[in-house]
Amino acid sequence: MENQRQRARAARAANEWAAIPDLSSIDTKSLKSDAAATTSKIVAMWKNGKLVEEIQDGDEVGIILQATPFYAEGGGQVGDVGEFLGELCKIRIDNAKKLPDGTIYHEAYVEEGQIKIGETVKIIVDADKKLSSARNHTATHLLQAALRRIVGEQVHQAGSLVTPEKLRFDFSNFEPVTAQQISAVEEMVNEEILKAADVDIKQMKIDDAKKLGAMALFGEKYGDLVRVVQFGRSIEFCGGCHAQSTGRIGMIRILSESSVAAGVRRIEAITGEAAEESVYRMQDMLATLREFFNNAKDLRAAIQKMIEENDGLKKEVEGFMKQKVQQMKEQLIKQSEELTDGVRLVRGVVPTPISPDAVKDMAFQISGQLPEKMLCVIGSQFEGKPLLTVMISKDLVQTRGLNAGQLVREAAREIQGGGGGAPHFATAGGKNPDGLHAAVEKVIELIK
Repeated sequence: MENQRQRARAARAANEWAAIPDLSSIDTKSLKSDAAATTSKIVAMWKNGKLVEEIQDGDEVGIILQATPFYAEGGGQVGDVGEFLGELCKIRIDNAKKLPDGTIYHEAYVEEGQIKIGETVKIIVDADKKLSSARNHTATHLLQAALRRIVGEQVHQAGSLVTPEKLRFDFSNFEPVTAQQISAVEEMVNEEILKAADVDIKQMKIDDAKKLGAMALFGEKYGDLVRVVQFGRSIEFCGGCHAQSTGRIGMIRILSESSVAAGVRRIEAITGEAAEESVYRMQDMLATLREFFNNAKDLRAAIQKMIEENDGLKKEVEGFMKQKVQQMKEQLIKQSEELTDGVRLVRGVVPTPISPDAVKDMAFQISGQLPEKMLCVIGSQFEGKPLLTVMISKDLVQTRGLNAGQLVREAAREIQGGGGGAPHFATAGGKNPDGLHAAVEKVIELIK
């Protein structure tokens, strides 16, 4: 609950500084988006939802320029990032967004200095991140076209996210996309990339775009005039940034395919340098694996052989452990002692490390051989951790009121642990194997 309160306070704080003030005094019609702009005058600034005349280092602010080359967040693509540099300040731009009237504003953090309204700043857009986003956006269009061809015409976009690091595409489909289909989609997109088709972007009337077969993107509203992006088999309405040609994408690697809702699937992928680095990492991993297998020419066969040998060894070990458990069970019964009223006590600390399942199996086997008036207390170790196991015949539970769960909880202190279970069977684990003998004796003391 406290964590939730802190998140809520943080969210309120974020909303306060990002809140948009009344901008009716700003002549927004004179503002423009200009991809070639390298300098511009500051028209408006605000902090904590209020217009301000001056900002200084440490301030989180919103800024509107007379002209901006920044692409504003929209259509699933994140906004550009970069810097504004003034004579006495350095401002980091973390995102660019649009107001309902189309005005672009910048979410900014003043790293150094101060600046006032009306001053001019030098504009630096992070070109590498912008290009990476453009690659991923163009790849998203190719991905949708390939999915419709391979998975089916029922595929329609249900959401997307385009960042410099990756792309995420949500689409309608009522069953998982198979590994073979994913492979075929990735291959088809890479084939289109290799064709290096120019990305053709045109403004046209919406009716003409529909006649051309252009697909509308999820969640977008369109006016009479629309922007149509066309390359390869893809024709879509889109206002986002794109690579100049499909060849600029480099390559695509699909990372995952999963479900996000009923009838909606999600694909995540990477392109460009990220995709190349993924291939290099895979090559390094394969080289390392080959070294593990003495540089085997057929790595698949070598791995398969190792798996088969491992399975065979596991079966041998399981058979050995069954024999060992049987021997230890017989030894414990042989060393058992008789208490008052014919109650038989089976106790001991087994010297061989065995799994908890094997100890449980041993306890139930002892119970099967001694179904009445039987108390069984076993100490064991597995992977360096102690385990205390208590089994009590049901007649003693009913007539004497003994409870295995209560007994192990009390005795578990000797092995610095805890546990519990049913009245007739319970276990406890701990951290101190040296206390196993004391734990076993503690159970017997409590019983007596």
